[in-house]
Amino acid sequence: MSENIVTIIGICLLIGAMAKSSQVGLHVWLPMAMEGLLSRAFLKLHYMREHPVWSLGPLKSYFLLGKIQDKGQYAGNYLKFKLDNESDLLACLSHLGSSETTREAFVFKDNFFKFWFAGFVEGDGSFIINKTGYLEFKVTQSSVDAQVLFYIKKALGFGKVRIQDKNNNTHCFRVRDKQGLFNIISILNGNLFLQTKKQQFKLWVDAYNNVYKANIICLDNINKPSLKDSWLCGFTDAEGCFTCSITKVNDKPRIGGLVIIRYILSQKGNFEQMKHIADILNGKTHFLKQYGCYNVTVNTTKLPLVVDYFTRYPLKTKKYIVYFNWIKIYELIRDKKHLTGQGFSLIKKYTQNLTRLGA
Repeated sequence: MSENIVTIIGICLLIGAMAKSSQVGLHVWLPMAMEGLLSRAFLKLHYMREHPVWSLGPLKSYFLLGKIQDKGQYAGNYLKFKLDNESDLLACLSHLGSSETTREAFVFKDNFFKFWFAGFVEGDGSFIINKTGYLEFKVTQSSVDAQVLFYIKKALGFGKVRIQDKNNNTHCFRVRDKQGLFNIISILNGNLFLQTKKQQFKLWVDAYNNVYKANIICLDNINKPSLKDSWLCGFTDAEGCFTCSITKVNDKPRIGGLVIIRYILSQKGNFEQMKHIADILNGKTHFLKQYGCYNVTVNTTKLPLVVDYFTRYPLKTKKYIVYFNWIKIYELIRDKKHLTGQGFSLIKKYTQNLTRLGA
């Protein structure tokens, strides 16, 4: 598929997102149905920037979408604020009853999110207790992947997403109120797997009991993660890596089975837990002395279980785009097309995409 066709497809998808987000020129239908005037359109276009189509087109298209997002949102917000009078504005701000914003406060019955969230928290979550006993729950991400934090906020129905550090370009999802902290405890209690994280969680729950005079008992997780739940998906979104390496001889790539792809998980400590993950994936566990961490690695010939798992449990962060390119390499190797000139050229293109995306 040519870059022009990919770009046209991307523009069509963008127009759809602009219409759904009530951008300027397509702004008439939505203003009175939104739960907030400033955030929703930004969210939808932020999701659009992560669509796999944009990783296939020219890089300038990706940045063009960012320009449209910034300018279009500014103009759309200006038009939305032009309501008839102040009472209309207040009514719009307080309206929480549209079809796309009404939801249950919790998703306990949604096992995909519950176990995905537990895995993601084990990788990127923090249970914070300050010197005065103040409690906070936080998940931090790079700002380019902030959409996953909005996904978490929407699924939970509480918490806040904010810029954490402008210099380091990070966002965070945080919960500080008593009820929100209790809800986090309810979701994670008995669902954590890594020993170090369970110890941190217990200290945090003890602090909650002390501050709020509660009597919550920490539950141990008697069910280890498996390929039949989404814990590994969440943990991969936080700590996983999909790589491709091409062996060179005399500074020239050789065609003939010298393309190696890997799925990798890294973690400090927690050897028994990492070994369990390696066992269910037919992978191997290695200790990297220089980093003081354990790596679970699944190499090319052992990848069918990994591929089947992520087909059933799709990734939720920017790593989905990395995986989208990585799986194309896997399919070319599986079908022996890496032995042909055309197939090998495609592999080099997808590998460059992995590098560009920071894999």
